[in-house]
Amino acid sequence: MEVAMAYMATDGPDTTVAGVAHLSAMTGPVVPVLIWLARRKDDDYSTREAANAANYGMAVLVAAVLATLVRLYVPLLGFLGTLAQLALLVVAVFYSVQAYRSVHRGMPASYPFKIKVVKTHD
Repeated sequence: MEVAMAYMATDGPDTTVAGVAHLSAMTGPVVPVLIWLARRKDDDYSTREAANAANYGMAVLVAAVLATLVRLYVPLLGFLGTLAQLALLVVAVFYSVQAYRSVHRGMPASYPFKIKVVKTHD
């Protein structure tokens, strides 16, 4: 059984916009959502990738808030919140760069975890 995979051209504004959405997802969902709003009627590829990045950015934001709450409000375990924040930083950068590289090659990006906030048409 063969699996067909659609590849996009690796140059052009579609992959550039999708790459920017994935790189900005490590800081939260705001920039990917703005990209999704701006491109949702023009381009399916960058819209889908921006929605994917926004959903991942939301998961990063929720995890950062939870780690900060643990660090600030849980006595004697605050160091775990600090460790979680540092680990989240490393994980967010790693997966955002991996997604950018995937999109730059014309392949769809995927994340191991995300919160479905922005709907895609898949």
